[in-house]
Amino acid sequence: MLYLITLLMTITTVSTDKKPTLIYVGDPMCSWCYGISEELSETMTALEGEVDFKLLVGGLRPGGGDKWNTEFKTFLRHHWEEVSNASGQPFDYTLLSAESFDYDTEPSCRAVVVVQSMDKSKEFEFFKAVQKGFYLNGNDPKQVVFYKSICEQMELDYDVFKQRFENEAYTVGTADQFKEARSLGINSFPTIVLEHNGKMQVIAQGFAKSADMVAAINGQIK
Repeated sequence: MLYLITLLMTITTVSTDKKPTLIYVGDPMCSWCYGISEELSETMTALEGEVDFKLLVGGLRPGGGDKWNTEFKTFLRHHWEEVSNASGQPFDYTLLSAESFDYDTEPSCRAVVVVQSMDKSKEFEFFKAVQKGFYLNGNDPKQVVFYKSICEQMELDYDVFKQRFENEAYTVGTADQFKEARSLGINSFPTIVLEHNGKMQVIAQGFAKSADMVAAINGQIK
């Protein structure tokens, strides 16, 4: 399903002289965010040097608490299959056979915030690696050890990561990003917004193809 929305939302901002900024609001444990990840990568590559990129974690299910029952697992399977069909992204469904699981997405969001503090240039690749660790490998992003191999692969100091991941300051920082997303009127993920000429315009909500996003962005900046 394609949700391509342009010129849907306009918010006046202060500065009008900076480079256009593509703002991505998502959650590593959001299935549609996983679905759009490669399309967004292609969009960023196509627009490299023309727009800046800003990643905000939105908090899909911070705190978790959903009952891990047949109804919820059926709901997840339906969405995962829908995402896979639309995007071609592979899923592992083994987790849905687990007797218990707390679908708390705050830790995975916090992990992204930690990496932003360590090396911002690696934030989106880390975000995508977390998605694969969860959706493709079925591992639990709430556990700090989940991130060890990702940090090693991305040449991030795991000891520093672990220390910050367990530091209350980063829990607060993560909550601040959730609030920033809500202040933009964004409550569903993924949402991609272009900030340009003092205005913010929604480029996509939900899944969208790279070609459509690039065309929509170029229509605003060129």
